[in-house]
Amino acid sequence: MLFVYARHAPECNHKDDPKYRRCRCPKWIDGYVDGKRARQSAQTRSWEQAERKARLIEDAADPCEQRQPIPTTIADAVEIFLADETGRNLSKETTKQSKTLFENQFLSWAKHRGLSRLRDLTPPELVNFRATWENNGLTANRKLSRLAGFFAFCIQNGWLNDNPATKVKRSTVHSLPTGWFPKPEFKRIVDATYAYGDWRGGRDFQFRADRLRALVLLMRWSGLAIQDAVTLERDRLSDDGKIFLYRAKTGVPVYVPIPPDIAETLKALPSSNPRYFFWSGNGDTQTACKGWRRSFTRLFEIANIRKPDGTPKRCHAHM
Repeated sequence: MLFVYARHAPECNHKDDPKYRRCRCPKWIDGYVDGKRARQSAQTRSWEQAERKARLIEDAADPCEQRQPIPTTIADAVEIFLADETGRNLSKETTKQSKTLFENQFLSWAKHRGLSRLRDLTPPELVNFRATWENNGLTANRKLSRLAGFFAFCIQNGWLNDNPATKVKRSTVHSLPTGWFPKPEFKRIVDATYAYGDWRGGRDFQFRADRLRALVLLMRWSGLAIQDAVTLERDRLSDDGKIFLYRAKTGVPVYVPIPPDIAETLKALPSSNPRYFFWSGNGDTQTACKGWRRSFTRLFEIANIRKPDGTPKRCHAHM
């Protein structure tokens, strides 16, 4: 019999109670399996996930007592999985990617292959599914990870005993060196923001050139990705020109000094919402970023920066 306990950090307010469930301290598993001591980290801070892992260890130790999976169709499993993601208030972009993969691709492929039950989805079948993707190695691996998450969800609900996606080898990723803009090219980008002001479109067209120039300089000197820069709040910029925030994707705290003239440019920037530099505060952040990405596309058409082979040099968030 295995049980879960919390291995509290010294500063935890509940360090004297190893059975306290709600703190974020690491969870461990202890007990005996087949007469042998089994003490190991659950590799999670969630009590519920640690309990599930303990039960899986017990089931693996005695295959004869494994529960028979509940017969479930692929369509039903996908529907419940997507409903669960929506119910967990995941980002709109995350749920959109899941719907594209499972509703538009996975279900259509399964129907074409004549597969209707979850237990029909073996590793060789998933290899066949991956062969239909027209993606590079990095995107293919992301899709495979999303599939693995789906099958883990199925296991948690008792519909499967094994995760077939974990038995599919990942694609080889050929990474290219990160591009960058030398000073002359960056100057052309900044200069292009002045020409951008000739465009009469959008609600803030009279300020768009100034706002776009400020966004370019902010991203240049802070290293922020476009989503973090667009949604930057004014109170995150201190009087001494330092920015403090948490990365939108990772939650990692960021504390970055920027040049004084850039800080003054940001403070003087006109905006429709006094809380933000660039965002109106309406809608979701992904929609706001799409508008600024379109502006960057137009800006780079004006700058007309090209590689040595004559092809356009595109702008990426990490550049």
